[in-house]
Amino acid sequence: MPVLSMEEEFALKDKVIDGRSCRDFADNYQCLAELYHCFNDYADNELVVYEGERLTYRAAASLAAGLAVNLSNLHGIKHGDRIALVLPNSSDWIIAFIAITSIGATPALINARSSEEELEHCISTTHCVFAFCDRPLTVDIPAIGHRETWGELAQDGSLSMTVRKGGDEALLMFTSGTTGKPKAAILTHQGLMSSLKTIAFSSAIIASQMAEQYGVDYETMVSMRPPPVTLLMFPLFHVSGCHATLLSAFRQGGKLVLMKHWDAEGALRLMTDEKVTGLPGVPTMHWDILRLENFQDYDLTSLTSLSIAGQATTPVLLEAVREAFPSAILGTGYGMTECNGTVTLTIGDSYINNPTSVGKLVATSEGEIRDADGKVLNTGEVGELHVRSPSLMAGYANADNSGIFDSDGWLATGDRGYFDEEGNLYIVGRKSDMVISGGENIYCAEVEQAFDRHASVDECAAFGEEDERLGERLVIVVKTLNEVSREKLLEHCGALITRYKVPREIYFSKEPLPRNASGKVIKPKLKEMFSR
Repeated sequence: MPVLSMEEEFALKDKVIDGRSCRDFADNYQCLAELYHCFNDYADNELVVYEGERLTYRAAASLAAGLAVNLSNLHGIKHGDRIALVLPNSSDWIIAFIAITSIGATPALINARSSEEELEHCISTTHCVFAFCDRPLTVDIPAIGHRETWGELAQDGSLSMTVRKGGDEALLMFTSGTTGKPKAAILTHQGLMSSLKTIAFSSAIIASQMAEQYGVDYETMVSMRPPPVTLLMFPLFHVSGCHATLLSAFRQGGKLVLMKHWDAEGALRLMTDEKVTGLPGVPTMHWDILRLENFQDYDLTSLTSLSIAGQATTPVLLEAVREAFPSAILGTGYGMTECNGTVTLTIGDSYINNPTSVGKLVATSEGEIRDADGKVLNTGEVGELHVRSPSLMAGYANADNSGIFDSDGWLATGDRGYFDEEGNLYIVGRKSDMVISGGENIYCAEVEQAFDRHASVDECAAFGEEDERLGERLVIVVKTLNEVSREKLLEHCGALITRYKVPREIYFSKEPLPRNASGKVIKPKLKEMFSR
């Protein structure tokens, strides 16, 4: 089959989706069942390597087919039912996901490390009727866990391909819940397919840049490039794990290499042994790898792309990654669960030359910066980011949906930022992550970015404390790489941002800052640990 040019493969078309006008890809899959042709197309390719087990696409499909039969016949699961998927990253998670979706049921992807209260909330408020979970549930629904609990699986069945409509639920994915109860975003088949093609477009950009490096055309590079091999460290219940890694691998016949627990040296061994080509991760993971004394002992020449997600990239980390992986194409972006992932993207030179930006809007996304009254602001003015795209969620399954979208289909993201004259987006911080001190608005992300630029700062997080005179005072928790004085850090910060934004207090932490599965600092927990 001939390789299409980028212009042909990713051509756009104006569409109306759920009454909202938007740009979407002219040619695309309509539901997960259409994507699942991969199990025939790439039957002999390896899909997953985990804890000594190696499964091809054919073997994974066979196991999923047997499990799907049991779900239907033994447990009465039918299309449209919501199934809680609460397993940790593993081959079993992937098989269960394929089985659930192949019969048209909806997996609700829940953090396996959720507290009992969070788990009960996620399952009960979304009305799941069945669960994959390897610990006792407080919710009264039937459940099974890992593979040994699935019962005898038929070996000769073919995978079901239940076709769903574009507007049908594909899956439920929960917001990270750093400041409240997790909300379940309803992601439709149409929105999911649009998101996956956007991710494929980012891969095409990387292929295009690689083609330029090697002096060949794009079509030749695509035809020569083997399927990707990705070390998966993002949780599969997150868009970065499920969409950008697992489902994107399905599109290309790619292989996923999984780890039971994060271990930097174990990751390097796997990258060497499996010839990993893609390494997506949060900054702490990249630092863990780069700081190993024997880092240079491993052959990582297979690595062609590396992405940094979860938080802003510090200049120190970016330079360290560039030096360690000079041939890899680097990238990052901005996305939300509610948007099925990617909203903006920056790759290669554009990222290296402007690391403070999260990139330009992807072709299918529209973005506006608005003030508190809903007025669209000019270039360079800071306000709340609103987005509109075919990838937007349909709403929340367990929260009030009134006012989520305006009359023209725009979603208020809750993130504050601005666009420059070239269309690059800069995120200043969460609308809710703002401290009002002495009547002045201070965005914590701006302060954190200033501290991150100090060579001794490993990680940091700013927040407000109650103050009798100021209302709130800004403080910051800092974990350093080496000894540095409070005065030196405040002097550094004062040279970069306005004086009233400089923190009134620095708390030094010897331990890594608490983070959720998405890599975001859990500030309520941090406040409990350090506030006076």
